[in-house]
Amino acid sequence: MLEEAALKELILEHTRRVNAKDVEGLLALYSPKVRFEDPVGAGAQQGHAALRAHATGAVTSNAVELAGTPVAAQDGAHAAVPVVATMDYLPLGPVLTRHGVLPAPADPTGQRMQFNFLMVIRAGADGLIEEMRAYWGASDVALVDAAQGGKNA
Repeated sequence: MLEEAALKELILEHTRRVNAKDVEGLLALYSPKVRFEDPVGAGAQQGHAALRAHATGAVTSNAVELAGTPVAAQDGAHAAVPVVATMDYLPLGPVLTRHGVLPAPADPTGQRMQFNFLMVIRAGADGLIEEMRAYWGASDVALVDAAQGGKNA
């Protein structure tokens, strides 16, 4: 069981390591048996190898996560934080376009995607994240010009 402050710090550290493009540091926050779903409804994945591939995709897309104020549950295991993330449309955006989430942009290289989502984690007694779920739907994703939602947004 973790103190509320530790849970809040853990979930914020996730966003810091994404912003630092530190995939290995991000993985260090997670249990090797982590179960994650991003977005919820897309199917759960498990383990460091799957998380590494997922995080590498975000880093390759120049993801920037701006976290809101985290909250922690009284159970000593769960925390949640609202996040606004931007990332380049390429290389991952065409998948969202094929699924009808986003329209195809006229200039894929000049576009970024903006996601508004809620990240929820469950940590184990060892302080590692055992489960992460990202809640977002089609109405929570939009295209933004790279100049407006720049790589350091």
